[in-house]
Amino acid sequence: MNISGILVYAQLERLELVRTALRSMPGVEVHATTTEGRMVVTLELPGDAEMASAMTALSRAPGVLSASLVYAHCEDFDEPSLPDQEKPS
Repeated sequence: MNISGILVYAQLERLELVRTALRSMPGVEVHATTTEGRMVVTLELPGDAEMASAMTALSRAPGVLSASLVYAHCEDFDEPSLPDQEKPS
């Protein structure tokens, strides 16, 4: 599973259009929007290819001025968890 935090900066006159477009994308959640056109967005998708495609689509959405990756986390849930004492250091 991949989770990314993105700061999106949108044109003020297209802010609602951008917010609606982003919310319609799979795996996208808009958490906050400022009056200056900034949005805090997360992407949660299963693989690297899906994440790259979503990031490209998000940054190319009409009205988006910029999209900056500020956090990324990738976790493979298929790997068995080891007890703390068995984890390599």
